[in-house]
Amino acid sequence: MPIASPLLSVCPRIVKRGGKLVACTALSQRILTLGAFCREVVIDPKAEVIRLRRRYLWFFKRAVRIPFGSVRAVTYGYSGSGGPHDWWWGAYKTTDAFRVGLRLSNFREVHLFWFSGEGPFTNYGPWPDWLYWQEYLFDMRGTQDTESRLYAEALGRLIGVPVEPPST
Repeated sequence: MPIASPLLSVCPRIVKRGGKLVACTALSQRILTLGAFCREVVIDPKAEVIRLRRRYLWFFKRAVRIPFGSVRAVTYGYSGSGGPHDWWWGAYKTTDAFRVGLRLSNFREVHLFWFSGEGPFTNYGPWPDWLYWQEYLFDMRGTQDTESRLYAEALGRLIGVPVEPPST
């Protein structure tokens, strides 16, 4: 069974501030880009509004206000990849990426955040699992799957809409 560690995932920072649910770009991403890119999503249940603020290349800012009534669903999807030889060997360490967004009444989708990180070791090859005992014994993974699912479910409950897979 893999051991989960938040150090192996890149997830937005999610906090409750003044009755609002606030999610902001992960600190590690902001440091790597020297603060050039930042995204903040504020869910305000009292005002029934979602505020999405983005900053690109330090100077270009964009703010969007989305009322709860124009949200049809919260979108939640998975995109993973294996190692460079997964097509050949069938046993590999995955890299997981979970996407959370919104589907609006006009069926347009608004991307909110990616949750990504190390996934578990997977064996789809012809050899038995016990041949890969070292990989299974020292298998570490990130917490991106749990954090993304909880965030999507919290958004759905706060807004009052279902959680659905993205269209693309």
